[in-house]
Amino acid sequence: MDRITGRTRLLGIVGDPIAQVGSPAICNPHLAAAGIDAVLIPFHVPAARFEAVLPGLLGLANLDGLLITIPFKTRVLAYAARLGPVAQAVGAANALRREADGSWTAEMFDGAGLLGALAGLGIDPAGRAVLLLGAGGAGAAIAVSLARAGVARLGIHDLDAARAAALAARVMRHAPGCAAERAAPIAAGYDLLINATPVGMAASDRLPAALGPLAGLQGVVDIVPYPPITRLMEEAGAAGCRVAGGQAMIAGQADAVLRFFGMPIGPADGGATPHPV
Repeated sequence: MDRITGRTRLLGIVGDPIAQVGSPAICNPHLAAAGIDAVLIPFHVPAARFEAVLPGLLGLANLDGLLITIPFKTRVLAYAARLGPVAQAVGAANALRREADGSWTAEMFDGAGLLGALAGLGIDPAGRAVLLLGAGGAGAAIAVSLARAGVARLGIHDLDAARAAALAARVMRHAPGCAAERAAPIAAGYDLLINATPVGMAASDRLPAALGPLAGLQGVVDIVPYPPITRLMEEAGAAGCRVAGGQAMIAGQADAVLRFFGMPIGPADGGATPHPV
């Protein structure tokens, strides 16, 4: 697409904050390469105004879909007439699609993105022990997807201990073969570490927890989309771990999300998935 016209279909990404999102930089080249007259635009919706603003956005006749980022992945469910299977399982969504009758369907793709990021590192999570930091919307999707991918043991840490325990119980219900439990944020004894918290986004942020030595880990994924290399990624790389960041996770789910929006296209780069390390 060379230019935006009155016929251009709109997609949006909603969050607070929004400056850190990488989805427009990844999805818009895909759309342009496929010749699809659509554009993905970031919308900064203050958290205190979400319920006031979202109905207006959903009322735009040329809006075909929304991506949802922090902190709205659970709050957005109230606006969906239908939930996809993953959104139902995790109780959160990061995409809304307009249907022909004007209603909206919600689904969650964070887990698919995380698995894509691991594939880009050459890591199969099946049979591994994984430490997951963060049990919010993204963390829940990642936990369920990892369990379904055959992870043997999943330790979940969250500042809200009850939320971590509840997610572990949910994982066990959906994937009884995965031993999921609330865990301390200590890297020792795990193969993989996933940071699904927002810690790392601010310039002053250090590590999301006092993790101890990282050298025993095979891979570390930090889903923070910006900066491209977080403090956790720096330290994990220095310890000899394979590392990926939020841009790799976004790239890992881009095609699936665009197909969900009714825009079935292939990767703009011939299949290569960028990993910013």
